[in-house]
Amino acid sequence: MNNSPILLLSQLFGALTLIHFGLSSLSKKYKEYFKLDLALFLTLTVGVSFSYIFVPDFFYKFVNGWPYNEWLVNYQGGLVRRGFTGEILFQLNKFGINPKYIIFSIGIISFYHIVLNILFLIKDKHILFRAFVLFNPFGLLYLVQNIDFFFARRDLFYLNFFIYLGKRKKVNFTVFTILATLLILNYGIYIFLVFTFYYVLKEKDGFDIQKFKYASAFFLLPLNILLLTVFRYVSNFEKLCTSINTLNNNNTLQREKDCWGAPQWLNRDFEPINSAFSEIAQGINYYNDFSNWVLVFLIFFISLFFVVEMDRDKFLQYLLLISPYFGLFFIAQDWGRWLLLIFFTFLINSLLSNNQKVFNEKLNILFLFPVFINIFVNIPSHLFRNMKVLDVRSLNEIILGLTDFIYSLALPPYIIIFYGYNPPIVLP
Repeated sequence: MNNSPILLLSQLFGALTLIHFGLSSLSKKYKEYFKLDLALFLTLTVGVSFSYIFVPDFFYKFVNGWPYNEWLVNYQGGLVRRGFTGEILFQLNKFGINPKYIIFSIGIISFYHIVLNILFLIKDKHILFRAFVLFNPFGLLYLVQNIDFFFARRDLFYLNFFIYLGKRKKVNFTVFTILATLLILNYGIYIFLVFTFYYVLKEKDGFDIQKFKYASAFFLLPLNILLLTVFRYVSNFEKLCTSINTLNNNNTLQREKDCWGAPQWLNRDFEPINSAFSEIAQGINYYNDFSNWVLVFLIFFISLFFVVEMDRDKFLQYLLLISPYFGLFFIAQDWGRWLLLIFFTFLINSLLSNNQKVFNEKLNILFLFPVFINIFVNIPSHLFRNMKVLDVRSLNEIILGLTDFIYSLALPPYIIIFYGYNPPIVLP
Protein backbone atom coordinates (compact mmCIF):
# COMPACT_ATOMS: atom_id res chain seq x y z
CA MET A 1 0.00 0.00 0.00
CA ASN A 2 1.24 3.50 -0.83
CA ASN A 3 -0.68 5.27 1.95
CA SER A 4 1.61 6.60 4.68
CA PRO A 5 0.37 6.61 8.30
CA ILE A 6 0.23 10.42 8.37
CA LEU A 7 -1.75 10.58 5.11
CA LEU A 8 -4.22 7.93 6.27
CA LEU A 9 -4.71 9.66 9.62
CA SER A 10 -5.19 13.05 7.99
CA GLN A 11 -7.86 11.53 5.72
CA LEU A 12 -9.64 10.04 8.72
CA PHE A 13 -9.66 13.19 10.86
CA GLY A 14 -10.39 15.37 7.86
CA ALA A 15 -13.50 13.34 7.09
CA LEU A 16 -14.67 13.49 10.72
CA THR A 17 -14.11 17.26 10.83
CA LEU A 18 -16.08 17.82 7.61
CA ILE A 19 -18.95 15.70 8.93
CA HIS A 20 -18.92 17.67 12.19
CA PHE A 21 -19.07 21.10 10.53
CA GLY A 22 -21.63 19.88 8.00
CA LEU A 23 -23.99 18.68 10.70
CA SER A 24 -23.39 21.86 12.74
CA SER A 25 -24.54 24.00 9.83
CA LEU A 26 -27.65 21.87 9.28
CA SER A 27 -28.88 21.67 12.86
CA LYS A 28 -28.69 24.08 15.78
CA LYS A 29 -29.56 21.27 18.18
CA TYR A 30 -26.59 19.30 16.88
CA LYS A 31 -24.17 21.53 18.81
CA GLU A 32 -26.18 21.03 21.97
CA TYR A 33 -26.18 17.23 21.81
CA PHE A 34 -22.92 16.52 20.00
CA LYS A 35 -19.41 17.03 21.34
CA LEU A 36 -16.55 16.52 18.89
CA ASP A 37 -14.16 15.24 21.58
CA LEU A 38 -16.65 12.58 22.67
CA ALA A 39 -17.38 11.60 19.06
CA LEU A 40 -13.66 11.16 18.36
CA PHE A 41 -13.27 9.07 21.50
CA LEU A 42 -16.24 6.91 20.51
CA THR A 43 -14.64 6.43 17.08
CA LEU A 44 -11.45 5.36 18.86
CA THR A 45 -13.44 2.92 21.01
CA VAL A 46 -15.14 1.36 18.01
CA GLY A 47 -11.77 1.02 16.29
CA VAL A 48 -10.19 -0.71 19.29
CA SER A 49 -13.08 -3.12 19.83
CA PHE A 50 -13.23 -3.85 16.09
CA SER A 51 -9.52 -4.67 15.98
CA TYR A 52 -9.75 -6.79 19.14
CA ILE A 53 -12.70 -8.91 18.06
CA PHE A 54 -12.61 -9.10 14.27
CA VAL A 55 -9.03 -8.59 13.12
CA PRO A 56 -7.12 -10.59 12.04
CA ASP A 57 -9.16 -13.69 12.98
CA PHE A 58 -12.84 -13.53 13.82
CA PHE A 59 -13.26 -14.15 17.59
CA TYR A 60 -9.70 -15.52 17.89
CA LYS A 61 -8.52 -13.19 20.67
CA PHE A 62 -11.87 -13.30 22.39
CA VAL A 63 -12.17 -17.07 22.79
CA ASN A 64 -8.54 -17.33 23.93
CA GLY A 65 -8.91 -14.67 26.62
CA TRP A 66 -9.01 -15.52 30.33
CA PRO A 67 -12.70 -14.59 30.91
CA TYR A 68 -14.06 -16.85 28.15
CA ASN A 69 -13.55 -20.20 29.88
CA GLU A 70 -14.72 -18.63 33.14
CA TRP A 71 -18.11 -18.13 31.49
CA LEU A 72 -18.25 -21.87 30.81
CA VAL A 73 -17.96 -22.87 34.50
CA ASN A 74 -21.17 -24.78 35.29
CA TYR A 75 -22.82 -27.07 37.85
CA GLN A 76 -22.03 -30.40 36.16
CA GLY A 77 -19.30 -31.09 38.73
CA GLY A 78 -21.41 -29.80 41.61
CA LEU A 79 -22.66 -26.42 42.82
CA VAL A 80 -19.83 -23.88 42.59
CA ARG A 81 -19.32 -20.12 42.53
CA ARG A 82 -19.74 -18.34 39.17
CA GLY A 83 -21.39 -21.41 37.62
CA PHE A 84 -24.96 -20.17 37.08
CA THR A 85 -24.57 -18.72 33.57
CA GLY A 86 -22.30 -21.55 32.49
CA GLU A 87 -24.99 -24.06 33.42
CA ILE A 88 -27.48 -22.20 31.22
CA LEU A 89 -24.94 -22.18 28.37
CA PHE A 90 -24.30 -25.91 28.88
CA GLN A 91 -28.01 -26.70 28.59
CA LEU A 92 -28.46 -24.40 25.55
CA ASN A 93 -25.52 -26.12 23.86
CA LYS A 94 -27.55 -29.33 23.82
CA PHE A 95 -29.85 -27.56 21.34
CA GLY A 96 -26.94 -26.57 19.12
CA ILE A 97 -26.62 -22.99 20.42
CA ASN A 98 -22.94 -22.01 20.42
CA PRO A 99 -21.98 -20.36 23.73
CA LYS A 100 -19.37 -18.04 22.21
CA TYR A 101 -22.01 -16.01 20.38
CA ILE A 102 -24.07 -15.57 23.54
CA ILE A 103 -21.01 -14.60 25.60
CA PHE A 104 -19.85 -12.18 22.92
CA SER A 105 -23.27 -10.55 22.61
CA ILE A 106 -23.57 -10.03 26.37
CA GLY A 107 -19.98 -8.79 26.56
CA ILE A 108 -20.36 -6.23 23.78
CA ILE A 109 -23.66 -4.95 25.20
CA SER A 110 -22.14 -4.59 28.67
CA PHE A 111 -19.03 -2.82 27.35
CA TYR A 112 -20.87 -0.29 25.19
CA HIS A 113 -23.60 0.23 27.78
CA ILE A 114 -20.89 1.50 30.15
CA VAL A 115 -19.00 3.56 27.55
CA LEU A 116 -22.03 5.19 25.93
CA ASN A 117 -23.73 6.03 29.22
CA ILE A 118 -20.62 7.66 30.63
CA LEU A 119 -20.12 9.68 27.45
CA PHE A 120 -23.75 10.78 27.68
CA LEU A 121 -23.48 11.69 31.36
CA ILE A 122 -20.42 13.91 30.85
CA LYS A 123 -21.52 15.58 27.60
CA ASP A 124 -22.74 18.72 29.39
CA LYS A 125 -19.73 18.95 31.69
CA HIS A 126 -16.84 21.35 31.13
CA ILE A 127 -14.46 20.14 28.42
CA LEU A 128 -11.59 19.84 30.92
CA PHE A 129 -13.68 17.54 33.13
CA ARG A 130 -14.56 15.50 30.03
CA ALA A 131 -10.87 15.27 29.18
CA PHE A 132 -10.19 14.08 32.74
CA VAL A 133 -12.83 11.33 32.56
CA LEU A 134 -11.54 10.17 29.18
CA PHE A 135 -7.78 10.38 29.67
CA ASN A 136 -6.86 10.10 33.35
CA PRO A 137 -4.86 6.92 34.20
CA PHE A 138 -8.00 5.04 35.34
CA GLY A 139 -10.57 6.53 32.95
CA LEU A 140 -12.34 5.41 29.81
CA LEU A 141 -9.14 5.26 27.78
CA TYR A 142 -7.72 2.74 30.28
CA LEU A 143 -10.82 0.57 29.84
CA VAL A 144 -10.68 0.80 26.05
CA GLN A 145 -6.91 0.26 25.76
CA ASN A 146 -7.17 -2.88 27.89
CA ILE A 147 -10.24 -4.29 26.17
CA ASP A 148 -8.46 -7.64 25.79
CA PHE A 149 -8.32 -7.86 29.59
CA PHE A 150 -11.68 -6.33 30.52
CA PHE A 151 -13.98 -7.51 27.72
CA ALA A 152 -16.86 -9.72 28.95
CA ARG A 153 -15.64 -9.65 32.56
CA ARG A 154 -18.69 -10.35 34.67
CA ASP A 155 -17.72 -7.98 37.48
CA LEU A 156 -18.35 -5.16 34.98
CA PHE A 157 -22.03 -6.10 35.26
CA TYR A 158 -22.05 -4.32 38.62
CA LEU A 159 -21.22 -1.08 36.77
CA ASN A 160 -24.11 -1.80 34.38
CA PHE A 161 -26.32 -2.33 37.42
CA PHE A 162 -25.27 0.95 39.04
CA ILE A 163 -26.09 2.76 35.78
CA TYR A 164 -29.48 1.02 35.67
CA LEU A 165 -30.27 2.02 39.27
CA GLY A 166 -28.92 5.56 38.96
CA LYS A 167 -30.99 6.45 35.91
CA ARG A 168 -34.27 5.53 37.58
CA LYS A 169 -36.24 7.75 39.92
CA LYS A 170 -37.98 4.71 41.33
CA VAL A 171 -36.62 1.19 41.78
CA ASN A 172 -38.81 -1.85 42.26
CA PHE A 173 -37.62 -3.89 45.25
CA THR A 174 -38.45 -7.26 43.66
CA VAL A 175 -36.61 -6.37 40.45
CA PHE A 176 -33.59 -5.22 42.46
CA THR A 177 -33.51 -8.44 44.49
CA ILE A 178 -33.75 -10.66 41.41
CA LEU A 179 -31.01 -8.78 39.56
CA ALA A 180 -28.77 -8.66 42.64
CA THR A 181 -29.20 -12.44 43.08
CA LEU A 182 -28.22 -13.04 39.45
CA LEU A 183 -25.17 -10.83 39.89
CA ILE A 184 -24.06 -12.76 42.97
CA LEU A 185 -24.53 -16.11 41.22
CA ASN A 186 -22.36 -14.84 38.37
CA TYR A 187 -19.74 -12.92 40.32
CA GLY A 188 -19.81 -12.68 44.10
CA ILE A 189 -18.60 -9.18 44.89
CA TYR A 190 -21.94 -7.85 46.18
CA ILE A 191 -20.55 -8.19 49.69
CA PHE A 192 -17.90 -5.57 48.89
CA LEU A 193 -20.42 -3.12 47.43
CA VAL A 194 -23.39 -3.51 49.75
CA PHE A 195 -22.89 -0.11 51.45
CA THR A 196 -22.66 1.61 48.07
CA PHE A 197 -25.91 -0.05 47.01
CA TYR A 198 -27.49 1.15 50.24
CA TYR A 199 -26.47 4.75 49.50
CA VAL A 200 -27.76 4.60 45.91
CA LEU A 201 -31.11 3.05 46.84
CA LYS A 202 -31.66 5.40 49.78
CA GLU A 203 -32.02 8.26 47.27
CA LYS A 204 -34.81 6.52 45.33
CA ASP A 205 -38.38 7.69 45.75
CA GLY A 206 -40.61 5.18 47.49
CA PHE A 207 -37.94 2.52 47.87
CA ASP A 208 -38.32 0.60 51.14
CA ILE A 209 -34.78 0.70 52.49
CA GLN A 210 -35.77 -1.55 55.40
CA LYS A 211 -36.62 -4.33 52.95
CA PHE A 212 -33.18 -3.84 51.40
CA LYS A 213 -31.53 -4.25 54.80
CA TYR A 214 -33.45 -7.45 55.55
CA ALA A 215 -32.89 -8.88 52.05
CA SER A 216 -29.17 -8.17 52.26
CA ALA A 217 -28.74 -9.44 55.82
CA PHE A 218 -30.78 -12.65 55.50
CA PHE A 219 -30.48 -13.60 51.82
CA LEU A 220 -28.07 -11.72 49.53
CA LEU A 221 -25.06 -11.53 51.85
CA PRO A 222 -25.41 -15.13 53.14
CA LEU A 223 -25.68 -16.33 49.54
CA ASN A 224 -22.55 -14.37 48.63
CA ILE A 225 -20.63 -15.72 51.64
CA LEU A 226 -21.67 -19.31 50.92
CA LEU A 227 -20.40 -19.04 47.33
CA LEU A 228 -17.09 -17.58 48.51
CA THR A 229 -16.55 -20.22 51.18
CA VAL A 230 -18.53 -23.47 51.03
CA PHE A 231 -18.79 -23.44 47.23
CA ARG A 232 -15.41 -21.85 46.56
CA TYR A 233 -14.18 -25.13 45.01
CA VAL A 234 -16.07 -27.60 42.82
CA SER A 235 -16.65 -31.04 44.32
CA ASN A 236 -15.84 -32.95 41.10
CA PHE A 237 -13.28 -31.01 39.08
CA GLU A 238 -12.81 -33.75 36.47
CA LYS A 239 -16.51 -33.71 35.63
CA LEU A 240 -16.50 -29.91 35.41
CA CYS A 241 -13.54 -29.99 33.01
CA THR A 242 -15.20 -32.62 30.86
CA SER A 243 -18.30 -30.44 30.51
CA ILE A 244 -16.20 -27.38 29.61
CA ASN A 245 -14.24 -29.37 27.03
CA THR A 246 -17.55 -30.56 25.59
CA LEU A 247 -18.62 -26.95 25.09
CA ASN A 248 -15.28 -26.24 23.37
CA ASN A 249 -15.31 -29.30 21.08
CA ASN A 250 -16.36 -27.29 18.02
CA ASN A 251 -14.37 -24.19 18.94
CA THR A 252 -11.64 -24.44 16.30
CA LEU A 253 -10.19 -21.05 17.24
CA GLN A 254 -9.25 -21.99 20.79
CA ARG A 255 -5.58 -22.88 21.27
CA GLU A 256 -5.80 -24.62 24.66
CA LYS A 257 -8.69 -26.99 25.17
CA ASP A 258 -7.92 -28.66 28.48
CA CYS A 259 -10.03 -26.58 30.86
CA TRP A 260 -7.54 -23.73 30.61
CA GLY A 261 -7.52 -20.57 32.71
CA ALA A 262 -10.10 -19.50 35.27
CA PRO A 263 -11.71 -22.95 35.87
CA GLN A 264 -8.40 -24.15 37.35
CA TRP A 265 -8.95 -21.81 40.31
CA LEU A 266 -11.97 -23.92 41.28
CA ASN A 267 -9.72 -26.95 41.78
CA ARG A 268 -8.92 -27.40 45.46
CA ASP A 269 -5.57 -29.01 44.60
CA PHE A 270 -4.57 -26.16 42.29
CA GLU A 271 -5.11 -23.17 44.57
CA PRO A 272 -4.52 -23.51 48.32
CA ILE A 273 -6.43 -20.79 50.12
CA ASN A 274 -3.28 -19.19 51.54
CA SER A 275 -1.54 -18.93 48.15
CA ALA A 276 -3.26 -15.64 47.33
CA PHE A 277 -1.36 -13.76 50.03
CA SER A 278 2.05 -15.05 48.94
CA GLU A 279 1.15 -14.26 45.32
CA ILE A 280 0.36 -10.65 46.22
CA ALA A 281 3.60 -10.32 48.21
CA GLN A 282 5.60 -11.62 45.25
CA GLY A 283 3.71 -9.59 42.64
CA ILE A 284 4.19 -6.19 44.29
CA ASN A 285 7.93 -6.33 43.55
CA TYR A 286 7.83 -8.46 40.40
CA TYR A 287 8.11 -5.86 37.61
CA ASN A 288 7.67 -2.79 39.78
CA ASP A 289 8.63 -2.04 43.35
CA PHE A 290 6.52 -1.02 46.31
CA SER A 291 7.23 2.70 45.85
CA ASN A 292 5.78 2.56 42.32
CA TRP A 293 2.53 1.16 43.67
CA VAL A 294 2.45 3.83 46.38
CA LEU A 295 2.64 6.38 43.55
CA VAL A 296 -0.21 4.62 41.72
CA PHE A 297 -2.47 4.78 44.77
CA LEU A 298 -1.57 8.42 45.42
CA ILE A 299 -2.61 9.33 41.85
CA PHE A 300 -5.67 7.11 42.24
CA PHE A 301 -6.98 8.90 45.34
CA ILE A 302 -6.35 12.29 43.70
CA SER A 303 -8.33 11.09 40.68
CA LEU A 304 -11.19 9.92 42.91
CA PHE A 305 -11.24 13.37 44.51
CA PHE A 306 -11.51 14.93 41.06
CA VAL A 307 -14.29 12.47 40.07
CA VAL A 308 -16.60 14.04 42.67
CA GLU A 309 -15.50 17.49 41.41
CA MET A 310 -13.38 18.14 44.51
CA ASP A 311 -16.31 17.82 46.91
CA ARG A 312 -14.48 16.74 50.08
CA ASP A 313 -17.56 15.51 51.93
CA LYS A 314 -18.77 13.39 48.99
CA PHE A 315 -15.25 12.03 48.44
CA LEU A 316 -14.94 10.86 52.06
CA GLN A 317 -18.47 9.46 52.06
CA TYR A 318 -17.99 7.49 48.84
CA LEU A 319 -14.58 6.26 50.00
CA LEU A 320 -16.06 4.98 53.26
CA LEU A 321 -18.94 3.28 51.45
CA ILE A 322 -16.68 1.40 49.04
CA SER A 323 -13.92 0.67 51.57
CA PRO A 324 -14.77 -3.09 51.77
CA TYR A 325 -13.83 -3.37 48.10
CA PHE A 326 -10.22 -2.56 48.95
CA GLY A 327 -10.06 -6.00 50.55
CA LEU A 328 -9.66 -7.45 47.05
CA PHE A 329 -6.17 -5.94 46.84
CA PHE A 330 -5.09 -8.42 49.54
CA ILE A 331 -6.56 -11.56 47.99
CA ALA A 332 -6.22 -11.21 44.19
CA GLN A 333 -3.53 -9.88 41.88
CA ASP A 334 -5.73 -8.00 39.35
CA TRP A 335 -4.99 -4.61 40.90
CA GLY A 336 -5.66 -2.68 37.70
CA ARG A 337 -9.13 -4.19 37.55
CA TRP A 338 -9.94 -3.26 41.15
CA LEU A 339 -8.73 0.30 40.55
CA LEU A 340 -10.87 0.65 37.44
CA LEU A 341 -14.00 -0.75 39.11
CA ILE A 342 -13.64 1.54 42.13
CA PHE A 343 -13.00 4.55 39.89
CA PHE A 344 -16.06 3.87 37.71
CA THR A 345 -18.26 3.13 40.71
CA PHE A 346 -17.28 6.54 42.06
CA LEU A 347 -17.83 8.20 38.69
CA ILE A 348 -21.20 6.62 37.83
CA ASN A 349 -22.73 7.20 41.24
CA SER A 350 -21.41 10.76 41.41
CA LEU A 351 -22.76 11.68 37.97
CA LEU A 352 -26.17 10.13 38.72
CA SER A 353 -26.48 11.36 42.30
CA ASN A 354 -29.35 13.64 43.28
CA ASN A 355 -26.99 15.58 45.55
CA GLN A 356 -25.07 17.78 43.10
CA LYS A 357 -23.20 20.81 44.40
CA VAL A 358 -22.19 23.88 42.41
CA PHE A 359 -18.59 23.51 41.30
CA ASN A 360 -16.13 26.39 41.24
CA GLU A 361 -15.22 26.58 37.55
CA LYS A 362 -12.00 28.44 38.34
CA LEU A 363 -10.60 25.08 39.44
CA ASN A 364 -11.31 23.33 36.12
CA ILE A 365 -7.69 23.63 35.06
CA LEU A 366 -6.75 21.15 37.81
CA PHE A 367 -8.53 18.37 35.90
CA LEU A 368 -5.62 18.40 33.46
CA PHE A 369 -3.17 17.25 36.15
CA PRO A 370 -4.14 13.52 36.01
CA VAL A 371 -4.32 13.75 32.22
CA PHE A 372 -0.73 15.02 32.12
CA ILE A 373 0.38 12.37 34.61
CA ASN A 374 -1.12 9.69 32.35
CA ILE A 375 1.56 10.45 29.76
CA PHE A 376 4.27 9.11 32.08
CA VAL A 377 2.41 6.60 34.26
CA ASN A 378 1.13 3.17 33.24
CA ILE A 379 -1.35 1.14 35.28
CA PRO A 380 -0.71 -2.61 34.86
CA SER A 381 -3.92 -4.63 34.69
CA HIS A 382 -2.40 -7.14 37.12
CA LEU A 383 0.70 -7.39 39.30
CA PHE A 384 2.62 -9.77 37.03
CA ARG A 385 2.11 -7.83 33.81
CA ASN A 386 5.36 -6.92 32.06
CA MET A 387 4.82 -3.16 32.29
CA LYS A 388 6.65 -0.46 34.19
CA VAL A 389 4.52 1.99 36.17
CA LEU A 390 6.88 4.88 35.46
CA ASP A 391 7.66 5.34 31.78
CA VAL A 392 9.30 8.71 31.13
CA ARG A 393 9.62 9.28 27.37
CA SER A 394 10.59 12.12 25.12
CA LEU A 395 7.91 14.17 23.34
CA ASN A 396 8.97 12.66 20.02
CA GLU A 397 8.51 9.11 21.35
CA ILE A 398 5.07 10.00 22.72
CA ILE A 399 3.91 11.48 19.40
CA LEU A 400 5.26 8.52 17.40
CA GLY A 401 3.65 6.05 19.80
CA LEU A 402 0.29 7.84 19.56
CA THR A 403 0.52 7.97 15.76
CA ASP A 404 1.31 4.25 15.54
CA PHE A 405 -1.55 3.41 17.92
CA ILE A 406 -4.16 5.35 15.94
CA TYR A 407 -2.73 4.14 12.62
CA SER A 408 -2.99 0.51 13.77
CA LEU A 409 -6.69 1.11 14.48
CA ALA A 410 -7.42 2.90 11.20
CA LEU A 411 -5.57 0.39 9.00
CA PRO A 412 -7.69 -2.79 9.40
CA PRO A 413 -11.07 -1.18 8.50
CA TYR A 414 -9.34 0.61 5.62
CA ILE A 415 -7.98 -2.71 4.26
CA ILE A 416 -11.31 -4.49 4.71
CA ILE A 417 -13.22 -1.70 2.93
CA PHE A 418 -10.90 -1.73 -0.09
CA TYR A 419 -9.77 -5.37 -0.20
CA GLY A 420 -12.54 -7.33 1.53
CA TYR A 421 -12.35 -9.43 4.68
CA ASN A 422 -9.51 -11.61 3.31
CA PRO A 423 -6.87 -8.96 2.53
CA PRO A 424 -3.83 -9.74 0.38
CA ILE A 425 -1.47 -8.88 3.27
CA VAL A 426 -0.87 -10.10 6.81
CA LEU A 427 -2.36 -7.68 9.34
CA PRO A 428 -0.10 -6.58 12.23
